[in-house]
Amino acid sequence: MAFKDLIRGLRQTEQHLLKQLESVRGAISSLELGSAVSPAIGARRRIVRTRRRLSAKARAAISRAQKARWAKQKAAAGKKS
Repeated sequence: MAFKDLIRGLRQTEQHLLKQLESVRGAISSLELGSAVSPAIGARRRIVRTRRRLSAKARAAISRAQKARWAKQKAAAGKKS
């Protein structure tokens, strides 16, 4: 019985240490991310976001659709009066 108790205790300790390790890794990760935001802590990291650009054809299609919506709303407003 003493051997099984020893193994059980070691497994519980292992689980406890794994939870602590996970916590430490999370803290390290948050500090690394924090340094990207705060220039005082570490080197500045710039996140570059690219913008999608519409083609002229797509812009024209959106414009036509919006003008049609406005015309429909204007016609509906005229009928109510």
